Amino acid sequence: VAKGARVAVLEKYTIPGGSAGMFRRGEYVFDVGSSMMFGFGNKGYLNLLTRALAVVGKGLETIPDPNQVVYHMPASSRFPQGWDVTVPRDYDSFLENLTALFPAERKGIRRFYGEAWKVFNSLNVCELKSLEDPGYLLEVAARNPMAGVNLLNLIGLNTGDVARRYIKDEELLRFLDVECFVFSTVPAEITPFINAGVVLSDRHYGGVRYPRGGVGRIAETLAEGLSEYGGV
Repeated sequence: VAKGARVAVLEKYTIPGGSAGMFRRGEYVFDVGSSMMFGFGNKGYLNLLTRALAVVGKGLETIPDPNQVVYHMPASSRFPQGWDVTVPRDYDSFLENLTALFPAERKGIRRFYGEAWKVFNSLNVCELKSLEDPGYLLEVAARNPMAGVNLLNLIGLNTGDVARRYIKDEELLRFLDVECFVFSTVPAEITPFINAGVVLSDRHYGGVRYPRGGVGRIAETLAEGLSEYGGV
């Protein structure tokens, strides 16, 4: 619409949004699915929701969350009462929280999450397009040759394989399965590392932000913008 194309958006439900929708009961609003939202940052190129809304002349007020997620892990022989770890916005604080629980894996933890940052920083050099488009990969390489090399080396890997390069502790590896399940709903072994790299890094870069009024306001606001631009 904003680029000059004629746009029609088809929605099979009564409201837009899908798993990012919401419903109302009286004065209360309830999310039906996603509630931990990435992509609302104000810097770089991977703030995809901010950018999508801006294209149709819209924006949303968001509430930043200082703690991105708190994990409550089950009991084990090492942790008979279970164990908790908080993922704050500050990256170094998160690493300290995790390595305090797994001190023998300090180096491996830093190397694994460092690989995630390689993905994020490589994609953050220019506007995100299809990773299946060779032209886009050439564009990334032209902007930043090292970013192009990183993407070529990491694009076909799953998160589990990358994790096992650096981490040996099986309990910590199970934690990384949970890390992946939060956003991909599948374990690390079948989560593309390119996806994990974006999410595991953006929570510390752009941060987790909740749209005021509920997650459904994202789709509602996009629909309003499309309509105002002449879409149907």
